[in-house]
Amino acid sequence: MPETSKDRQIANIYKKLLERLSMAIAPRLFENLFDEDIFELKSLDNNKAVFVAESSAVATIIKTTYLTLLSKELDAIAETHYEIEIVDKVSYSRKRQAVEQVETKFFKNSYLQSQYSFDNFVTGPSNRDAYVASLFAISNPGANNPIFLYSKSGLGKTHLLNAIGNEYKIKYPNSKVLYITTDDFISEFVRFIKGNKDSENLKDFFNTVDILMVDDIQFLAGKEDTQIMFFNVFNLLVSQHKQIILTSDRSPSELKGLQDRLVSRFSGGLSIQISCPDKSTLIEILKLKIKVNSLPLDFFDNDVLEYLALNYSRNVRELEGAFTKLLFAVTVHKPDGKVTLKFAKNVFEDDERKRANSGKIDMGKIIKTVAEHYSLTESQLKSKVRTSQIAYARKIAMYLCRSLLSLPYQVIGREFGKDHTTVMSNVQTIVDGLQDDSNLKNAIDTLTSKIKKTD
Repeated sequence: MPETSKDRQIANIYKKLLERLSMAIAPRLFENLFDEDIFELKSLDNNKAVFVAESSAVATIIKTTYLTLLSKELDAIAETHYEIEIVDKVSYSRKRQAVEQVETKFFKNSYLQSQYSFDNFVTGPSNRDAYVASLFAISNPGANNPIFLYSKSGLGKTHLLNAIGNEYKIKYPNSKVLYITTDDFISEFVRFIKGNKDSENLKDFFNTVDILMVDDIQFLAGKEDTQIMFFNVFNLLVSQHKQIILTSDRSPSELKGLQDRLVSRFSGGLSIQISCPDKSTLIEILKLKIKVNSLPLDFFDNDVLEYLALNYSRNVRELEGAFTKLLFAVTVHKPDGKVTLKFAKNVFEDDERKRANSGKIDMGKIIKTVAEHYSLTESQLKSKVRTSQIAYARKIAMYLCRSLLSLPYQVIGREFGKDHTTVMSNVQTIVDGLQDDSNLKNAIDTLTSKIKKTD
């Protein structure tokens, strides 16, 4: 591993420390106890200095005879007080191996996405408070615990979490930053419990974490054992004044299926909503995307940006997807001069046609139409009842919400009281069934016609 500035700083401090000690200790004793091959300064972190001695005998002699002198001289050189720990080489090696084993045992696939930063996060009235709170997490970690960001999907929560993590690593290079999804936490907990059922080791891992960021905490709902572990981890980190940032699709008070004590902890921090961006913010996001792609802003007519901001405004992810499609068309077709509104409308011709034909279609109309078609009530369709007829109709309703409205699975799930994985599974069941079930295909065609029929 290459030498870092931190390594050089420690080496410089230790060199000065040895010079001072050599003047205060008899030469023969100094050579036998403080020679660089016998005694070494290993780390200076969190106001703690760790020294490693060649043997337990040397460690014991220094601790019992020279600890006060060692502490005094180190504080004078470093101009700050350090708690001193002296261990022998074998004990230090075992401790490091244990720490490394714990650190690498869990969440091996978690990583920060380096493309997300505060510099490329466009702020506006809808997200400014969340942006400022995210900066607080770095400038004063632990002061607001947890920071709880909530919004619909695609409005920048994940971007902010990764930006926090990336900036935190820059400011505190030796820190351990952990960004995970709630599904990651659940999977890791289940895997570990099935492995050796020693939950204390998982908590030991979180002792090494300096800042924890968890995306989509609402998916802890109904996972009782996992909630108990997360509650313990949460309390552990808060007690150590380590920062926790959570995201969700709803506020803490609206979370269902979570233990009251968890909801209480989440509500006790700083909760901030991110709302849908206004048109001006969406246009600024588009301008940033244009710059990132090394294009001049005047290459796109202003009304093209207005068109995208008005028609793809449900969330930032949808807007970025539309811009990527437009950029691809520009690359392929190479329009003369600027990208005009006419060119853009041709690119999105299919979407234009869908909008023209959709009338007043929304989830309410789809649910009402499907319920009437199968002689059910809307309440039955959205209930937890799993009788074959109701479950079948519910899957069809979810499929139509997805295919006709292109809604995110999470949004559909909220309407039906299901998590997004259930919605994905139900939609896929219908997709698969359409391949060879003529009765299902006829039912979908009939329902689609009814839904699109204007009053």
